[in-house]
Amino acid sequence: MILYNNAFDLYHTIFRLLHLLKKSPPSKRIEVDRLRIWDFYLLFPSQIFSIKPKRHEKEFKELIKELNVKKENPYQKVYDQRKTLEKIRPYQMAALNCLASYKIIDKALLVDGVVSIISEDILKDYVGSIGDLSSREINIISIVTSVFYDISLTGENGLKMRTNLIESKYDAK
Repeated sequence: MILYNNAFDLYHTIFRLLHLLKKSPPSKRIEVDRLRIWDFYLLFPSQIFSIKPKRHEKEFKELIKELNVKKENPYQKVYDQRKTLEKIRPYQMAALNCLASYKIIDKALLVDGVVSIISEDILKDYVGSIGDLSSREINIISIVTSVFYDISLTGENGLKMRTNLIESKYDAK
């Protein structure tokens, strides 16, 4: 039996990353690890419920309530979030390198682990030609590009530590 999983499809990864970059702040730089975490939650939206919001994060709590996602999806079981993120890393990095070759993002900064959009026009052209997202995917992207962007990537209560997707124990403080 052959099963398709969009997590291991390079073209679908490019599709997701283009949509994430379109909604991200245009003039700001995004860490590659942050973008990879965003992509993980776009792929597996039910996993977003494992992140516990802090008391003062009312916007995050409200957005999760409005999210049109079942807490468990029998077709997308994730047994180990960290291992799953590491398995899709080659596809994410290949997609980012592809976007750099199209001159959408800066290749020199990508080598340093940072994504910076070079051309908004080329990005909009590609996003316009690849198709739309579902309402669920739009909701996930709005959460990760707004609430998750405001959370520091490293440190105590950083995005790495709160999601537990990427090792954060040895990050510089």
